[in-house]
Amino acid sequence: MLRKMKVMMVTDSLQVGGAEQVAVDIANSLDRDTHQVYFCATRTDGLLRSSLKSDVEIMVLERSATWDLLKLLAFGKYVRSQGIDVLHSHGRGTMRFIALCKALGIIQAQHVFHDHFGRLHLDRSAGPGMKVPLHHGVDAYIGVESRLCRWAIDTVGLPEAKVSLVRSGVDLERFSTAPAINLRDEFDLGDGNLVLLMVANFRPQKDHPTLFRAIAELTPAQQESIRVVVCGSTTADPAYFEGCMAMLERLKIDHLVRTIGVRNDAPSLMAGADAGVFSSKNESGPLVILEYMASRLPFVATETGEIAHAVKDEGVGILTEPRDYLALADGLAALLDMTAVERAAMGERGRQLVIEEFEQQVVVRQVEAIYDHLLGLGSQSSDSKTSNLSNG
Repeated sequence: MLRKMKVMMVTDSLQVGGAEQVAVDIANSLDRDTHQVYFCATRTDGLLRSSLKSDVEIMVLERSATWDLLKLLAFGKYVRSQGIDVLHSHGRGTMRFIALCKALGIIQAQHVFHDHFGRLHLDRSAGPGMKVPLHHGVDAYIGVESRLCRWAIDTVGLPEAKVSLVRSGVDLERFSTAPAINLRDEFDLGDGNLVLLMVANFRPQKDHPTLFRAIAELTPAQQESIRVVVCGSTTADPAYFEGCMAMLERLKIDHLVRTIGVRNDAPSLMAGADAGVFSSKNESGPLVILEYMASRLPFVATETGEIAHAVKDEGVGILTEPRDYLALADGLAALLDMTAVERAAMGERGRQLVIEEFEQQVVVRQVEAIYDHLLGLGSQSSDSKTSNLSNG
């Protein structure tokens, strides 16, 4: 019997976040007949630990910096002792950490870097601190959107054969079995209102102020017909969070919005919501749109990222330009004008689209093909190669 391929997902942390959730979903979905799975959080533990399957061996390194020599050595010793074949990193800091391990000869495993960078339109640079590790410490590059893949080829100079586009997917089982939380009772929202859920950590990129300004633009009757629950870390950027809370009071809409902090039961929250909302100004995905769709939620969101662009003409949600609070207000008003039957139909279309195009098993088969190619176990499918994408 052939030995199983040993694969380790590597992230900065197990805190709730889009890139971290993708890593967890891949770890949980890899074929157990052919893969043994490990997970390393190089800095901190977090709520997502409980989402990993019980057969995943977890390591929390608690490194303080890329050049944390003791942690570099500890990581290398563990990787060698376990005979890890593939290290699959998520996040640019984590990528640099593993690339440094390879450069120092601490590890020999193949390194797949999964790039989720969501601010490419603001920073397309690729200085030595990016080019050197990507060229010399990464064996395969995965971009979650076509712009990232083009950046890797055109700006960084990676060969096309090394670059693959793998859009994020969603584990439907997480959203099919989650028990619904009654948000109206849980957060004292009252009856007769449309409950919207926004899942986004309080960071400037997520642009909560655009949502709050949009709510303020609604008519008094429209405002009283909705309640918004915001789920996400309030400590990632304390000054930003405090500014958002002050804005709610200044706009006199603080009674319409509940902030509930970071949670690890987003599928249950979504199951109890009437619709999703998302106002980010720049994303590479965003994964949360797929999660809304998997939960049969109609949604109003800003059109940013590969997933948003891919679903914009599918009738699964209302998409508006980023940073345009008036357009977002119009989207919210349009959602309110829909009947319950129309909103339910929109949610069903979203669920079906996820099943057809974004189901996690489709994604993980692409990832497994990349692993196999690196280890000489098979030819990589052209489905994930950037060179074969018409929008590349």
